[in-house]
Amino acid sequence: KELAAPGELSDNRAQLLGKFPKDKIDDKIKLYVKDFVVCSVCGKPDTKLIEEDGLTKIKCEACGSKRVVKKV
Repeated sequence: KELAAPGELSDNRAQLLGKFPKDKIDDKIKLYVKDFVVCSVCGKPDTKLIEEDGLTKIKCEACGSKRVVKKV
């Protein structure tokens, strides 16, 4: 959706239809990691997504912090 291009996920790989500059793909991956993987408090990637109170949150396994993530 971020690249406005059709694609599919299979076998742990993403395949996008179209040509994209490497920098654009890298920027989207970095944004995803910042929003859905790395803890905003301690900076570690030891997190998991959980459902709590009807919201999707990222919970850090290292420091215990939680924060709401935007809808995907």
